[in-house]
Amino acid sequence: MENNTPIPATQALHFGAHAASKNRMYFSSLGMDLCDEYGFPRPEFFAVYQSLMDGGCGFGFLGNASVDADARYNSRGLKLTSPAHAQALRPLFQAAQERDFLLGVQLQHYGPQAMPSDQGIILSPSGIASASILNTFPQARAVAMSEEQILRCIDQFSAAARQAQQAGAPLIQIQASNGYLVSSFLSPKTNRREDDWGGSPIKRARLLLSIVEGIRKATGNKVAITVRLGIDDGLGEEGQHAGLLGDVVVALEVSGVSAITCSVGISETFRFFFKNKEKAQAMSREGCRYLKSFVQIPVGFTGSVADVAEANEIIGCGDADFVGFGRAMLADNHFIAKELAGRKDLVTRCKGDAFCFRDKKEPMATRVYCCVNPDYRRPEKLQQYYEENLK
Repeated sequence: MENNTPIPATQALHFGAHAASKNRMYFSSLGMDLCDEYGFPRPEFFAVYQSLMDGGCGFGFLGNASVDADARYNSRGLKLTSPAHAQALRPLFQAAQERDFLLGVQLQHYGPQAMPSDQGIILSPSGIASASILNTFPQARAVAMSEEQILRCIDQFSAAARQAQQAGAPLIQIQASNGYLVSSFLSPKTNRREDDWGGSPIKRARLLLSIVEGIRKATGNKVAITVRLGIDDGLGEEGQHAGLLGDVVVALEVSGVSAITCSVGISETFRFFFKNKEKAQAMSREGCRYLKSFVQIPVGFTGSVADVAEANEIIGCGDADFVGFGRAMLADNHFIAKELAGRKDLVTRCKGDAFCFRDKKEPMATRVYCCVNPDYRRPEKLQQYYEENLK
């Protein structure tokens, strides 16, 4: 007989045979921009992630570790392009193990949303750069990746995963959402190729599936692999949407992926999703539930969820198997622990203005700040500038 008992957010979650989390809530891959110009973490990086690991989630990810030394979003992001970068992260994975916390690392290639290389080039599937990047770097030139460049990219993900494993990471997340390189290959809006890397949803997914295969080989199939999958870019029928991804999630499960995290929005549409939280959550829930019907592995989503009760309802009704928090955890690293202890009154709530995303490209910002968290509150002058000019 089928068991229809709702699964609460505090139940354990297994990622195949290699990893398990003590609950179904996680902190998503926050790019805090706390690294030096070479991509090595500064002391503040360790402080934030140790605080997040103590905050009540069952698992989480070090955010936006670039696999390509020449592809960065800004000069303060994390890199995982050498054994030295991996060694620098080892203390965090040791700290996670001591806490019985499942800590993974998100592997990222910024692709169409990267700063141009020294040669002024941006890599993309079809020579289409992000409009936001071209506004900042009008001289940049997006190029359609050659076969050699695509194969090199797969090798970069594989090498980064192997280095993460050697540093102690039990869990890998491939960034395939939000308009970055792998996401741009998946979308019919940005992938207009007519070779074996485009033309249909499953062919557009060839890069992602090849990366999964490469990581499995590089790690001896001993690290759990998850995918952050862009299920709706907000561009309507001409863009990415969940209805295109049924065969893709089936192929991901067959390839050995342990879980899929659904995400919505790209740089051109983030503003809409930030301002329409209920719409964003509805799209995430609907798309997640639809894709869950194709596979047996856990499928969840991140974004637009603000508290434990909401996560519990989403998981309990079957819309998702797990739920991620981003800005809510940025505002209060310990909000889940506080809520689970019955102390919602002590939680510092996110204001929802999304200024933290502005910090990533703002010349006056030296890191990602927060409007309300006292540990890294945004300087008053910068906060005032945002309030006056960017709402």
